[in-house]
Amino acid sequence: MALKPRNRVLDNFAMSGMTDIVFLLLIFFMLTSTLIAPNALKMLLPSRGQVTVQSESNIPTVTIHSSSRITVDGRTVSLGELGTVLDARLQGIAEPTIRVITSPSVTVGDAVKIMNVAAERDYTVVLKQL
Repeated sequence: MALKPRNRVLDNFAMSGMTDIVFLLLIFFMLTSTLIAPNALKMLLPSRGQVTVQSESNIPTVTIHSSSRITVDGRTVSLGELGTVLDARLQGIAEPTIRVITSPSVTVGDAVKIMNVAAERDYTVVLKQL
């Protein structure tokens, strides 16, 4: 007398439910990724042989030194008065541009503070590292 088990183990697997979930997740991520707006600053990085748009005398140079000291065209200013100094220097210019020069020992946070001041006033930033 041969005993047969009542429950038989099936060795196949239905993939249709899994593919539906994968496609729904793919559509979800594609839709949500288009809704993300990048939080970026308007910045021009110089390249070799780049043609200058404005004359060099019209562009103020903001230098960040390693001790977090900020100078505008050689004059030391604080972060609080940087915006008013740049406003006075760039008054009447159609497309105001500033040049930010940093040394390798300057932290990114110090450079971002300067770029945030420029972004609040809608200045174009040209970033250069010594």
